[in-house]
Amino acid sequence: MKIYYYVLGLLLSSLSGIAQNTPDSLQTNIDSLFSAYTRPGSPGVAVLIVEKGKVVFEKGYGMANLEYDIPVTPTTVFDIASVSKQFTGFAISTLIQEGKISPDDDIHKYLPDVPQFGKTITIRNLIHHTSGLRDWPATLHTAGWRWDEGFRYEDIMRMVKQQRELNFDPGSQYSYSNTGYNLLAAIVAKVSGKTFPEWIDEHIFKPLNMNSSQVCSDYSKVIRHLASSYYPNGNEYNKSNDALTAYGSSSIFTTIEDLSKWVIHFQQALDEKDPVYLRMIETDELNNKQKINYAYGLEVTNNNGVRNISHDGGWAGFRTIVSNYPDQKVAIILLSNYGDFDPYVSTNAIARLFLRDKIAPGQKREDLSSLPTVNVDTLLLKKYTGSYQLGVGWYVTFTLENGHIMVQANGEDKFATDLKSDTVLWVPDYHSSVTFRDIKDKAGALKYRNIIAKRVIPVKVDLSQLNQYAGTYYSEELETAYRLSVENGKLVAHHMRLGDFNFEPDMVVTERFSSSNGTINFFKDEQNKVTSFRLSSGRIKNILFNKQK
Repeated sequence: MKIYYYVLGLLLSSLSGIAQNTPDSLQTNIDSLFSAYTRPGSPGVAVLIVEKGKVVFEKGYGMANLEYDIPVTPTTVFDIASVSKQFTGFAISTLIQEGKISPDDDIHKYLPDVPQFGKTITIRNLIHHTSGLRDWPATLHTAGWRWDEGFRYEDIMRMVKQQRELNFDPGSQYSYSNTGYNLLAAIVAKVSGKTFPEWIDEHIFKPLNMNSSQVCSDYSKVIRHLASSYYPNGNEYNKSNDALTAYGSSSIFTTIEDLSKWVIHFQQALDEKDPVYLRMIETDELNNKQKINYAYGLEVTNNNGVRNISHDGGWAGFRTIVSNYPDQKVAIILLSNYGDFDPYVSTNAIARLFLRDKIAPGQKREDLSSLPTVNVDTLLLKKYTGSYQLGVGWYVTFTLENGHIMVQANGEDKFATDLKSDTVLWVPDYHSSVTFRDIKDKAGALKYRNIIAKRVIPVKVDLSQLNQYAGTYYSEELETAYRLSVENGKLVAHHMRLGDFNFEPDMVVTERFSSSNGTINFFKDEQNKVTSFRLSSGRIKNILFNKQK
């Protein structure tokens, strides 16, 4: 629940003082938006803007490498992470146009090693993230991969072959799956007879003279002018480890200058009604006819009559975005090596310089810290104490201690609050307010950001019963084991590579426990003995772990 805010969260508020741009003022306006990166020793961002088919602005801010004080320039190479997916989308759309594949083909026609699951998964499902396939980052992490080590394309493909069940029936839900795009890359290779890096180089990079671009096939390879990436650690920066070869979903390295060639070509192809590119912006719907905004490696939205075609990316401290406003002939490219860079806030700020009142300014950052703190009757404060459910396995508890309300989300530290009225309190560590509602004998609910959280009555957990869950649990799908034990009244999980972490009992659902590495639900046999648990975490659901005898 704790949300950390950094200086870039202030971009939109700083924009309010910027006048409408003219050719002479554009440099000043953009410089003001990224002034935070001009301080010494900061990671940076490369910025490029295309208008009416021409580059009208390009500049680097901050450092590409902090160890050697190398600045970011328009020729600095970045890992663009999931921005890469649109190139996979182009490859698939091209093969469809050539009649070599159909979006409604069963993927097993090309990839027979993928398990059948008893359900048909189509190429269309992979394109629009409706396949039910587990997302590889969370899956491999659960299997024991640490975030600071190498993830290879071969690891992902082995993981897919091992998957035992789908997260959901194909077409019934939308759930972003990098794995689906890795399989699309495998289909491109199977159908074309070329490796995915070869196909992309031959059909995109070389024709557009994107000479600084490549699909990374070996993360130990030296790449000239490559930025290092960083994440904040207090007042310092730590270096991220980027060791990934995930064809199709990510792992394209390029520059803002190269991407501008793609963006200009993309806009021109849309104007010319090229069917390959028009298909790339076709969205889809679920089995129940609910519309989804995801197209061929691109998100297509329409807000206040303004159409936007975009995709962002984030991996190992790199944060990237390519955002097109095709009807206004404006495109924005931002590539950053700072792990806390917010591409959407920054892109929206730049877009408003060009589209002005057509782009909503975005929600203003809440800040009640300057309001005076008030005294509230203790009897009223007692009505607010208790637990509230923010989401599945996500609870927050308020206690009254020495006349002050304290707040604690499950798995986190306890934080002080400041009362700003008789129903509103401010949590400095969350940088957000909480408003209590439906107040009778007790507050029935609260509002936190855009969440309405209802009061819950926690189930009583008999700590003496925790020992029934102790034991070693093994997943055939992941070929990994977790050993659970009870230590100091806590259920503790041990993994050989991930270390130890606590599982906290769910406040409402018995037999459910949550941790920083996911939520587990235990299952028992007819003799009421624990036999297994199923683990869910983000974009992976219900992976089976059987208790070993």
